[in-house]
Amino acid sequence: MMDFPVLLVLFFAVAYFTFSSRGMLAYTFGIYLDLPNVIIHECGHALTARLWGGSIQSVKFNVLPSIVKSGGILGVAEIGNRSWFGMIFSLLGGYVSQALFFVAIAYLHLQGQLLWIIPLFLAIYLLTNLLAIEKSFWQNLIILIVIGAAVLLYRNNYSFLLRMYQSVDVITTGFVIWYMLGLAHQFFIVLFLKNDSHWDGTALATKTYIPSVVWKGIFLIAMGGAYFAPSWLQLLLV
Repeated sequence: MMDFPVLLVLFFAVAYFTFSSRGMLAYTFGIYLDLPNVIIHECGHALTARLWGGSIQSVKFNVLPSIVKSGGILGVAEIGNRSWFGMIFSLLGGYVSQALFFVAIAYLHLQGQLLWIIPLFLAIYLLTNLLAIEKSFWQNLIILIVIGAAVLLYRNNYSFLLRMYQSVDVITTGFVIWYMLGLAHQFFIVLFLKNDSHWDGTALATKTYIPSVVWKGIFLIAMGGAYFAPSWLQLLLV
């Protein structure tokens, strides 16, 4: 699944999809392809702001394609920063967090620890929402369901439930592929489509007076390097 030739073929397949697809069906597919990446992206903004002494007002996601298309936003983190450095690092936290999360996925994959990937994803999401001041009903419901399931897993039939989870690790493999393809899709969106005033690179350029093309380059290096992490990590860990 993560051999270099396979990664390369999938990378160019996503490039073809990104720039040749037209219509609402392809747009909808692209939205759901990006969803895990966008969740980590927005959580990255929020948690980085909090790490630098800021606050998390809310983290929200739109999953209906019609709403996303009309508003142009799949996810948004409403945060407060106390310092200039906090603002800069929280802006960097989005795309960099997406990249770092896939590096973590690749490392766990190479270590034979695939079953930690989905719990790690959920932990990041839950931590962000628990730290947020404002939470929507469905986000609170997800938190309660996951915490309740974790308690039941610990107290009742732990070994049976663990064996059942291990028997369906195909779900984890599917999630890894989903995240990987979404990361490649985000790479090409940033490469060619992120040229307006409503994205992290422009905000960073405004705050630092460093051209947005430089920030775009940093994001592309981070995401491109992360996408091929299974290859270069394998060399480092040999």
